[in-house]
Amino acid sequence: MLYIKIHNIILNYVVLLLAFSFHTHAQNYLIPKNQAYETRSGYNFSYNQGKKVCNWLSYTLTSDDVTGSEAPGKTFFKDSVIQVCPTEDMYEGYAYVKGQFKPNSASRNSSQEMNQAHNMLNVVPMDINFSKGYWRIMNNMISGWAITFDSVFVVKGPLYEKKRSEMIGGGKISVPDKFFIAVLVKNGLDLGAIGFILPNNNDSNSIQKCAMSIDSVEAKTGYDFFADLPEYLEVFVEEEINPDLWKDNSVSYKLKSSYVKNSQCVAVNKSGERCEMKTTCVTQNCWKHGCDMKSK
Repeated sequence: MLYIKIHNIILNYVVLLLAFSFHTHAQNYLIPKNQAYETRSGYNFSYNQGKKVCNWLSYTLTSDDVTGSEAPGKTFFKDSVIQVCPTEDMYEGYAYVKGQFKPNSASRNSSQEMNQAHNMLNVVPMDINFSKGYWRIMNNMISGWAITFDSVFVVKGPLYEKKRSEMIGGGKISVPDKFFIAVLVKNGLDLGAIGFILPNNNDSNSIQKCAMSIDSVEAKTGYDFFADLPEYLEVFVEEEINPDLWKDNSVSYKLKSSYVKNSQCVAVNKSGERCEMKTTCVTQNCWKHGCDMKSK
C-alpha cells in the first residue's frame, strides 16, 4: 500500500512529452550545466572535500543494468585518487548507515560498476529507516522506469539546510538534511522528467510532498539539470499534463507491454537482496513492489 500510495502521488507530477524527433545521442543529460566533474565506472560526480560527500552524482540506467546478475559486495573501499575520501570505519558507532547514491540494483550488469558502487565516493550518511524505506522505494521505482523506457538519466545529491550540519566520523563527514533526485526518462517517442526532495528520515508526512517539477528542484539546489535539451523541450518536460500518459496511454508502455513475460522482480527488499518473486508487470515489479501500472 505504501508503494502504491507514493506511486499515485508521483503520477500527479510526472511529465510526458510525445513524438519528438531531434537528435539526442550526443547530449550529456547527466552533468548539470557548467559543473566540473569526475568519473568512475558507471557514474559521474562532483566531490565536496569539505563535507566529505559528493555535491551530486549521476548515472544512466537501462533494463540491462537492473536485470543483470552481478552480486553486490559486502564491504566498501576508499577511493585511491581522492585523498580526503572517507573510510568505512568512520561510519561505525553512529546512527547512520552507508547510503549509496547509485544503488547496487543499478549496477547488476557490470562487475566494474558494481565494484565502484562500493567506492566510498558513492556513500553518504543516511538515516537507517530512510535507507530501508523511502530511498529504497525510490530506487525500485526508478528501476521499473528503466524497464519501461529505453534510458533513464538520474542525478542525486545532498541538501544542507541547517546552519550547522550534524557531523560523524570524528567530525569530518557532514550529514545531509535532505536529498534531491532529478530523473529524465527517454524512449523513442516518449520524454518525461520529474524531481524529488526527500528528508533524511522516514517521516511519512514528508514523503507526501517529495515529488515536484525539475524547476522546483533547481530552485532548491542551484543546479541546471538536463540543460542539453533544446530550450522548448526543457520547458515542456517541466509542465504537468495528463498523468494517464505515464500509464495505459504511454507509447513506451504499449511497446513494452507487447513483450511482457514472466520475469523475476527487479526490486530490492529491505534486506538489500533482490526480490525473488515472479511478475508479468511491464515494469518487472511484483505486486508487493508497486506493480499498479499494468491495466487490470
